[in-house]
Amino acid sequence: MAIYAEVRKVSEDETQVRYSFSDSAGAERYMTLDKTAEKSWPEDGVNNFLYQAVARTVAVAWLREGRAPERLMVAS
Repeated sequence: MAIYAEVRKVSEDETQVRYSFSDSAGAERYMTLDKTAEKSWPEDGVNNFLYQAVARTVAVAWLREGRAPERLMVAS
């Protein structure tokens, strides 16, 4: 199964970052990263393989860079 998603930062405040990404059907989805708790969740409640790949990529970038990246790409 191939995965591809372009992840874009939609908004950020002191406590949270909101990202958008699209699924293979082109439907735009959103996830939120809680900076304090270092946890994320899909806003639509669908915790599937694509969301997990996006969340993992965002988390790794957050921990490595110490900031929320503007754009990321997920591919496998």
